[in-house]
Amino acid sequence: MSLYGIFGIHSVESCPLNNAENRKLVIKIAEEIDKIANKNNTHILQRYHSGLEHTFVWIVEAQNAHSIQSFMTESTWAKFNTIKIVPLSTYETVVGECKRLEKVTD
Repeated sequence: MSLYGIFGIHSVESCPLNNAENRKLVIKIAEEIDKIANKNNTHILQRYHSGLEHTFVWIVEAQNAHSIQSFMTESTWAKFNTIKIVPLSTYETVVGECKRLEKVTD
């Protein structure tokens, strides 16, 4: 399993706070989202949303980006959001890599 960020953005008009159809989707899928994630080899670690910016970022562990793509489609989040899937590393991994590179260049 690898670490990924799922970055999403939607228009004001399609925002579940403003759009009744999408609001109903969000409410309905909330009960099933963990099951759909597991089915698609995706483990949700954190979910953050900015209502007024109409953006979100979810941090997940997944088998691969295709698993996340299937998860986003099946969960209907891709229906009203533009989705960007980005591989992530921890801060500690970045610091470790910087230290390794410094040793190489000394």
